[in-house]
Amino acid sequence: MLALNGGNLVSPVVPRPDPPLDCVQAEDWPSRSTADAVVVGSGAGGAMAARALAQAGMRVTVIEEGEHHTTASFARGTPLDRFVRLYRDGGATFAYGNPPLLLPSGRAVGGTTVVNSGTCYRTPDRVVRRWNATFGFSLADQLASHLDEVERDLNVRSASMDVLGRNGELALSGARKLGWQAEPLRRNAVGCAGSCQCVVGCPTGAKQSMQVSILPHACAAGARIVTRARVLRVLVDRDRPGGPRAAGVRVKRADGSELEILAPLVVVAAGSLETPPLLRRSGLGSHPRIGRNLSVHPAVSVAGRFDEPVRPWKGVMQSAGIEEWHAQGILLEATSAPPGMGSFVLPGTGRDLRRELLESDHLATLGAMIADRPSGRVLGRQGAHVHYALDPSDGRRLISALRAAGSVLFAAGASEVLTGIPAAPAARSEKELEDLLTNTVPRQLHLSAFHPTGTVAAGGNPQQTPCDPQGRLRGIRGVLIADGSVLPSCPEVNPQLSIMAASLAIASTWLSSEG
Repeated sequence: MLALNGGNLVSPVVPRPDPPLDCVQAEDWPSRSTADAVVVGSGAGGAMAARALAQAGMRVTVIEEGEHHTTASFARGTPLDRFVRLYRDGGATFAYGNPPLLLPSGRAVGGTTVVNSGTCYRTPDRVVRRWNATFGFSLADQLASHLDEVERDLNVRSASMDVLGRNGELALSGARKLGWQAEPLRRNAVGCAGSCQCVVGCPTGAKQSMQVSILPHACAAGARIVTRARVLRVLVDRDRPGGPRAAGVRVKRADGSELEILAPLVVVAAGSLETPPLLRRSGLGSHPRIGRNLSVHPAVSVAGRFDEPVRPWKGVMQSAGIEEWHAQGILLEATSAPPGMGSFVLPGTGRDLRRELLESDHLATLGAMIADRPSGRVLGRQGAHVHYALDPSDGRRLISALRAAGSVLFAAGASEVLTGIPAAPAARSEKELEDLLTNTVPRQLHLSAFHPTGTVAAGGNPQQTPCDPQGRLRGIRGVLIADGSVLPSCPEVNPQLSIMAASLAIASTWLSSEG
């Protein structure tokens, strides 16, 4: 399925043609224009809001800081080249802390959906009940029907065993030998060719990222997308009867010049890390909880060494889910990546590391992420400065997650489990793994983190939540928050569907009441 070209992986599969988008670079957009609504961000939340508003007859302009990349461009480029272009900070966004966390996010038309795994979990019922009962996020009651719609929009199906790949097959085998609940993951990629390149843009067009699924419908209804455009601030009319009201946005082009788009409704969907700084730049960041309440999914990776070749880069990138411990906040997912792009740290240096690299086709990898306590904060005005203090109970849960992943790999037949922990890099039995982990503390773990949420949370308590239960920013009319930052707590699963459903609920409620 993959070929080597100059030592780099490329896809020989002919890409599908992309649906048309009405994209205009900011340099070609007029310096002053008007719209009925401006949507800041084109990811999971922004795309859904833009489509809902445009299909209701509103003139919608979507502002995107990144560029529009086509499926054909993904098929032409090597994974490492695409990685640098598609991620904010070249993929080096991180959270200060002990330990620090790598926290990658996309920057392109389609947002992080362009570079996520394509995994599509529905929001668990227990989470929906908590959002409503504990936080007063009353729109949670509508999520079930909106999740149904989103699943239809993205054609969500279980990953096909035909292209699952040996990495996923081993995870399912190990889990089932233990009697643990495990299934191929549900994904938005019918017709997936198993290219294992989801995180650098699907080279075949099978993955239904926003730029090939939702945004084309928004554009067909009249929405327009301005690219290479950074929103400097939300414009506010503070002299209107009834209090301050949104008046549009001021935008910076890549060449440094500026433009303004005037509109009475601004939907902020810049993502959980970038939305708080934008609100502060706009004079809308006075609520003390803006930027706080940050949840991520702290994650560890574990590898198992097998006698037979695994070739984890052949098949679905994130292929199988093991939910045996999900009620305890631990979710295991068989996850691989193109060579040289995984987050797993191989042991050794020099010749030892070279040997590990040469034998990496015999490794199967499992990722383990936990539902955390909201332990982070986004500071800053011009950009996001992220701080995250891992809660001690979450640290213990990560070690339990690593132990569970090791058990799955041993049950599948691994001769050795690699932990990614420099002080305890490998174990040849479950007992040896248990002994190693008994003496491991959380700060020794090599952690990544994904899926930031909660930094402008919605809810019923005005002191605790910057947004009201309908996703409207408190203290101003005409500003909706419609990205992951509006979710009151960790969604406990890959959050794309949760964000899309919440955004649809927020936009639909606004249209019913004021549209």
